[in-house]
Amino acid sequence: MAVQDANGDCEFLRTHFRCSTDTSVTADIMRGRGMYAGFRTRRAGAERARSSDVMSRPRLGLALGSGSARGWAHIGILHALAERGLKPEVVTGASVGALVGAACATDRLVELEQWVRTLTQRDVWRLVDTTFRGGGVMTGNRLMEAIAERIGDAPIESLPVAFGAVATDLCTGEEIWLRDGSFMAAVRASSGLPGLFAPSRHQQRWLIDGGVVNPVPVSLCRELGADVVIAVDLSRSVTRLAMRTGQHLHGEHSSESGYENGATARAEGTAILRKWAGLVDGLVESYRSRHSEPGLFEVVSGAVNIMQDRITRSRLAIDPADLVLRPRLDDFQLMDFHRGREAIDIGRAYVEEVADKIDTIAARLMPRD
Repeated sequence: MAVQDANGDCEFLRTHFRCSTDTSVTADIMRGRGMYAGFRTRRAGAERARSSDVMSRPRLGLALGSGSARGWAHIGILHALAERGLKPEVVTGASVGALVGAACATDRLVELEQWVRTLTQRDVWRLVDTTFRGGGVMTGNRLMEAIAERIGDAPIESLPVAFGAVATDLCTGEEIWLRDGSFMAAVRASSGLPGLFAPSRHQQRWLIDGGVVNPVPVSLCRELGADVVIAVDLSRSVTRLAMRTGQHLHGEHSSESGYENGATARAEGTAILRKWAGLVDGLVESYRSRHSEPGLFEVVSGAVNIMQDRITRSRLAIDPADLVLRPRLDDFQLMDFHRGREAIDIGRAYVEEVADKIDTIAARLMPRD
């Protein structure tokens, strides 16, 4: 899926995001050998992923959304679903959703949770490896190495659960499906938040965060063979600035607004990319502004929230899930990764709140006659 005016946007984006060549976690992780680049369907691959009993039992898929630090809630949701007998055969994710999804697909979710629950704010800042060149303020290498120590790395094709991650081609705006090769390479490519993490280089492409084009990848989940899809949407329409100033209490806001067709959604994505590029150019100025004005991370997190909320609504209207879970995490900020324990508990509690809807999905997964 290419955004409109892709050629013109390519040069525009290159000007604002100078791509770094220093993006090595390890050769395998950063190069991501064999990662699938393109928005083409591969029905044969989906058919091979299906087990012999697929005709008698629907396959459950989970589409885990992007959301930065709010993504730790995915861990609690996955545990709560498993306790109710819902274990996915297909897992897809964007950004932090790809990270948690990979841990689930490799059966290393417990190891990831143990680490996340112990993270302090000091631990989080120690993982920040700043850079003064390239397309981000962080290389992301230190973070990826820490994650790989907990959940390992392996070819996606070897995982017991079908797994896929979404990334975005920085130049063309194409949605890139990563369905083979190193799963840590896929996680890194899917997690390149514009302006924060340097882009990931793969097969002559610069890849950035999958949340830019498909924050909750239901479409990829179905392509990998899921018959029933539970999506987890972590986007939020109210930014921290609105909460702080009380502006979310005034004016009109509709959380149900959507888009009429895919072309409009793609145009929206292009416009947001342009605004995001301008935002990055103004980060330093925002950081120097008065206390009453938005600061550096408030601007970044606010832009991310707006972008993800708008695009998520449009994509879910086009690619609807069978059930969408939306845990309440409004007060979580971009770098609140030290609040993992709280986010996990919120995710688990939310599943209990919607137990009746979960049970309805469970009934649909019963073997067919």
